[in-house]
Amino acid sequence: MVSVFRDRLVAGSRSIGRSLSEKEIGAFEAHYHLLRVWSRRMNLTGLKDEEQIVRRHFLEPIAAAHLVGEEGRLVDIGSGNGFPAIPLKILRPRIELVLVEASEKKSAFLWAVLRELHLEGARVETRHVREIADLADLLPCRYLTLRAIRVRDVLKNGTVAILEPDGMGLFFLSAGDAGSLRDRPVPGLRLVDTLPLPSSPGSVVAILKPC
Repeated sequence: MVSVFRDRLVAGSRSIGRSLSEKEIGAFEAHYHLLRVWSRRMNLTGLKDEEQIVRRHFLEPIAAAHLVGEEGRLVDIGSGNGFPAIPLKILRPRIELVLVEASEKKSAFLWAVLRELHLEGARVETRHVREIADLADLLPCRYLTLRAIRVRDVLKNGTVAILEPDGMGLFFLSAGDAGSLRDRPVPGLRLVDTLPLPSSPGSVVAILKPC
């Protein structure tokens, strides 16, 4: 029997012009199932409504996946429950994925998802990121993603290049926060565009390139 989650995922993806393969749908369903199970004993998402979870956690990365190429290293800061990075890895299986998460409990969840989905070329780094130097061994990368963290707090005191020359930062933010990156740029990065997201009118992906 087709699950309600599957119906909403497929319908939502079609509404933004993206068709999913059966393999991709199965991987998203597995991630969703683990999110539900693990959320019974730890705080992984504040969203309770299934439709909100689909739109916020799954459709956002699906809508932005065309910005990510087939290869290169993607570093995700503050990975938490695995969004948006794990869906991006599902849709771009050849990229190298590094999930950076401070919480050991959330890191255990992320490892469980990677194992369940058999995602090769993906790992979790459990570490606190207080400034860019804490990521020095992972940078520069081709893609840097983040959501729900203070951008300037973690990308401060930079002494190394954040992105490769052809790299791209994809920051899942409010439109207001994205605008502040244009007015007060992060050192070494410049805002080049924003992509509206299907979760809400005020949600965007801020697209950044190296200066």
